[in-house]
Amino acid sequence: MEAGVIGALWRYPVKSMQGESLEQTWITPDGVPGDRGVAVIDAASGHVLSGKRLEMLLTARAVARPGGPVIVLPDGRSAHLDAAAALVSEWLGRDVILARAEGSDARPVVEAEDGTFLGRSGSFFDSSPVHLVTAASLRHLAGLHPEGEYDARRFRPNVVVESLAEGLVEQDWIGRTLRLGEAVLQITKPCTRCVMTTSEQRELATDRGILRTIARETENACGIYARVLEPGVARVGDAVVVT
Repeated sequence: MEAGVIGALWRYPVKSMQGESLEQTWITPDGVPGDRGVAVIDAASGHVLSGKRLEMLLTARAVARPGGPVIVLPDGRSAHLDAAAALVSEWLGRDVILARAEGSDARPVVEAEDGTFLGRSGSFFDSSPVHLVTAASLRHLAGLHPEGEYDARRFRPNVVVESLAEGLVEQDWIGRTLRLGEAVLQITKPCTRCVMTTSEQRELATDRGILRTIARETENACGIYARVLEPGVARVGDAVVVT
C-alpha cells in the first residue's frame, strides 16, 4: 500500500542540538550516517546531557562537516568539533566533553527531566536508530491545539512522511514493513514524547501546551521508531510503501 511520500529528511549531528535537512541520505542499520554521532558529556558525572533537562542545548545547531560537525551557538559563535569543547563549556557554564559514539556494547547514561536512563548501546540514540513522523499527525494535533506550532523540528524525526491519509496514521503501521525509497524498515513501536517537544528552538517558542495535548489525546505517543531490514538510499519525494 502506498502511504505517501518522503516530505523531509533530517540528521542531528550532535545529540539535542538542532539538526540539518537533507535532500537524500543512506538509511543504514545504524540509521542516518552521522545522526547523533556526537554528544555533550558532563565532565564531572560522565552523563550525556540532553535537552530533556538542559533545554538550552536545543538553541544551538550542528552541521556535519568532514572530520566532525561544526557547532553554532545562538549568538553566532562557532567551532569545529575538535575545538568546540571550551566554547560549549563557556556557553553552558559547566565543563563538558564532546564525545563521539563508541560503537561498543556500553550504554550511555543520559540525563532526563526526572533522573537518568540508559540509552542505546554504543550510540547516543535514546532508543531506535530511525524515527519517523507523518505530517498528517502534526496537522491533527495542531487542530486540537490551534495556538501551538506543531513544527516537525519539535519532534526531531529523521523522516517526515507526507501521508495520503489523515489523523495519527503512523500508529497503524506498528509491526508492519515500510519501504522508504530503496530502504526497507520494520516499524517497532510508538515514540513516547517528552518535554523537548515544548522547548524553545530559535524560531519556535516555548509551549507546554504541545505536550499536554499529546498526553491528553494520544496517550503521549506521536511518531514511530523503526529498525532497518535492508539499507538503501532515501530521497525527498520517494514513495513510502507500507506492507
